[in-house]
Amino acid sequence: MNKKVSFFISISFTLLFIGNYFFFFIGSDEKEKIVIERVIDGDTIELNDGRKVRLLNINSPEKGEFGYEEATKYLKNFEKLTLEIETEGVGKYGRELGRLFLNDIYLNLEIVELGLAHPYIVENEELKKFKKAENKARDKKLGIWKNSVEEGCLNVEINKKDEYVYIENDCGNLAGWKIKDESTKTYEFANFYSEKFKLYSSKGVDENGKLYWGKEKVWNDDKDSIFIRDSEGFLVYYDSYGY
Repeated sequence: MNKKVSFFISISFTLLFIGNYFFFFIGSDEKEKIVIERVIDGDTIELNDGRKVRLLNINSPEKGEFGYEEATKYLKNFEKLTLEIETEGVGKYGRELGRLFLNDIYLNLEIVELGLAHPYIVENEELKKFKKAENKARDKKLGIWKNSVEEGCLNVEINKKDEYVYIENDCGNLAGWKIKDESTKTYEFANFYSEKFKLYSSKGVDENGKLYWGKEKVWNDDKDSIFIRDSEGFLVYYDSYGY
């Protein structure tokens, strides 16, 4: 075999390897037909070939959280049906990341518009339409956006640099209330009342005007959201930054 032929064969194998690498880790923009074998929760499914898929751009309530049953039940409507999926790599838990479609309906977006999830780690090219869907659900107070009768009784500021949330409280005792970021980090109040206090992300001993979450870091530097819910799970306060 001459050197020229050998060189072209070597280049061909290299390009084939690179192509397969990018397909596996970055994913494909092409849609494939799939069947949902099982719904795990409101944003995760298992396909009939055994693959598990985490739906991109959304975060639905975890088990035990307000809205979990409603979000999971909605997705179960599509079990055993033939849909289309567009995958985009693999997440940190080994699940494929994907966009789910029923005919021309982009189900990830539909789930947000129905108030069954909120936008989460959305790429810039899709951010506008996902925030629009969120605003529609918020305006209609659907799903996770159902307001508490206590809405408006808190004044809240997030200090990202020093990692604390400052709260002025006109609600009374906050026992059973929860604060959550846009991922899964959640703090639940014990039997507690103070008119003004700071909730630090770090570990520490609670004292007058200071509470401690027990985490290393909670609030993202670029973008994040804060949800505060009453003891029944209804939304008391919501805000976001960086979007």
